[in-house]
Amino acid sequence: MTIAKPQFQVLLLDEVTVDLDVVERMDLLEFFKEECEQRGATIVYATHIFDGLETWATDVAYIQDGELRRWQKLVELPEFKNASNLLSVVESWLRSETKRENKLVAASPQFKKASAFDNSPFRSSRHMAYYR
Repeated sequence: MTIAKPQFQVLLLDEVTVDLDVVERMDLLEFFKEECEQRGATIVYATHIFDGLETWATDVAYIQDGELRRWQKLVELPEFKNASNLLSVVESWLRSETKRENKLVAASPQFKKASAFDNSPFRSSRHMAYYR
């Protein structure tokens, strides 16, 4: 007896590995990679855990305040060519952005634009998604 696999072209996953240990997480990412390759499907994976994504993701999307800021093939990211890992690339983006925003707010306190996220208990409005 076989169990039918659900069919999908695009699968959206948000922090699905957050409670897994390292081995289980890497095994699950490998399973997703095989599924993508066999089905010709895309998995969009949103996470704050970067370990092991360098060999899993083919593309990266960076969304801030609901706006797509970056969308690129991982191997085409200029910053990735000189970085030791994906975490350091994303950290540099976020630190640069925070510095830029702080300078603008310091120069003009009324600069801070209203965001749909301002009144949210989940204030962070920066999101990274990786997909293959």
